Amino acid sequence: MSGQPGAKRAAAAAPQAAGDAAAPESTLSRLESHFRTLDEGSLVRVAAAVEKARATETGAASDEQILTCLRPMLRSLRPVRVPTFQRALCVCLEPYLIDADVLGGVRRAVVARSSLAPWWRLLMGSPYRPRLAAATAEYRNAVASERQDEIDAVIQFGRSVAAEATTTLLAEAAQSVVRKREVAVLLGSERAFDDAAEIARILGLDPLLTPWFDQIRAVCPRTADGRVHDFTPQGTVIAKNGYMHLHAADSEVVDYYFHGLLRLLAQPWQSLRLVRLLSADLLRAGADSAGLQMIPAKLFGDLTRTLAEIGRTATGDRGMTRRVWLMTCARLVSDAGAMVQGMAEEVKEFGNAGWETMMVEARQKVAQAADTFASVAVRDAGLVLPQREMREKLEVRLVPDMTHSPSDEEVAVAQAAATLFTACRKVAEKEGFDRSIRAKEADLEATFHTAITFRFEYLRARGKNKAVSAQLQALEKVLRSMPKTEALLDLILKAERAIERFR
Repeated sequence: MSGQPGAKRAAAAAPQAAGDAAAPESTLSRLESHFRTLDEGSLVRVAAAVEKARATETGAASDEQILTCLRPMLRSLRPVRVPTFQRALCVCLEPYLIDADVLGGVRRAVVARSSLAPWWRLLMGSPYRPRLAAATAEYRNAVASERQDEIDAVIQFGRSVAAEATTTLLAEAAQSVVRKREVAVLLGSERAFDDAAEIARILGLDPLLTPWFDQIRAVCPRTADGRVHDFTPQGTVIAKNGYMHLHAADSEVVDYYFHGLLRLLAQPWQSLRLVRLLSADLLRAGADSAGLQMIPAKLFGDLTRTLAEIGRTATGDRGMTRRVWLMTCARLVSDAGAMVQGMAEEVKEFGNAGWETMMVEARQKVAQAADTFASVAVRDAGLVLPQREMREKLEVRLVPDMTHSPSDEEVAVAQAAATLFTACRKVAEKEGFDRSIRAKEADLEATFHTAITFRFEYLRARGKNKAVSAQLQALEKVLRSMPKTEALLDLILKAERAIERFR
């Protein structure tokens, strides 16, 4: 590492990283303190030097310590990264990776991100290790010399070796039930075994697919994570040319092309623009466009799966904390709302009666889900307003409990509920079925208004009270997570005045 000028910069930036293995927390603290004194340019140079050292030599623990400290500071800067050989091979898999394995049954062109590490361990324990090790050495030399043509060539060679190795190892394992079970155990599961097969297919198809994806990325606006933010007409034309070129090769290639394109788009329903463009071209040419139906079929399948996930989530928390459950519901409702709205805008351009019927049904399901979850959110948002039972003769009624300070968990749950209500309201507004939710919102406004007024009068009559002040502070936090309506903003001001007066 000392032979690289970049490594010297990294070593100067973190002079004691390697010598403090016995006290990692102390080391990380000193690194973080040092990096905060650097300007953006220096941070990027340090990161580039360390990543280059890691990519060109056997990784050291100090490299990972330095990068661990740098990552949070570099997120907003988005510098060009220098990946390790393994990561460089896996870049082409990115459009096919999923973070959570929630799909059931046989799947295609989908790989759980968690399957990558055990797959690589399988290769490293196989007879193909020497070939991959040699390619790794070539990659390190090319990176150290900054020879981009050689870097690209060795990455492509490495992918072909990894694809060949994976295909061979899985084929050998499939010949014996015992051996297949052993490999599945090594990989972690039967699903990971299937994922390894998908990895091999995608690596093998990479020379055909990635050049088209790169061209599409180059002409379209991109998100921070490199996905296509808006599928522009120019990008759509390139995607069409890619389809026409690949269609002549193999139907399997086209399937993986479409799957990869859908994951490449931050708004996957925009892929219907490609279907519309291709359908017109193929119709004029008198060609068969049946293969294009995979895109709308997959989009509707994803929407159906999201709606089903909403239904499963609604039946119980499945071991989640209440806060996580509420936030999961908010995400699912938002995702379904975005998918329905985006697909509806694209579908109306087709005039396809079948698709329009499916959209009507989907919108009804989203409306029902949003209304149901809004009711749940209204209930849980009131957790910061504790109540106690009061007996009067034969009756028991609930009254405000002015002795209980809401716990951090109760406040977090109530804030999550407010976030869920906001998500439901946004979907309802966009889809035009917000009457029911507005009624719930009015009830919630009245409840919060009464609660603030009651506590203000209580404090004015009895003086400072720690528990009551804590309730007002918690309620203010919840209100800030609610929709920014005029009535709710007024309640925030009302709560702030009460808190400040009796602080």
